[in-house]
Amino acid sequence: MWHFGIDAVVDPQVLPRIAGFFAQRSIVPAQLKAQVDDDRMRIEIAVDTMDRHQAECCAAKLREGFTVLAVRVYRHERLVAAA
Repeated sequence: MWHFGIDAVVDPQVLPRIAGFFAQRSIVPAQLKAQVDDDRMRIEIAVDTMDRHQAECCAAKLREGFTVLAVRVYRHERLVAAA
């Protein structure tokens, strides 16, 4: 699973724009969380359905947004318990 940590300016359009970014690429996030901390909005998005190249391309495109301050992307494997 790929996780995107996005820091953005506090603006009412930030969250729908970022969600729309994924929607335009037919990507449905497994998880989306947003929180406002003083002068910035912190958005965490988890996506199951992409490879490393897609994740890096998405992070690069997200960084181009004028309301986006920083984007971190990392991979986190799900732990599957053996039965």
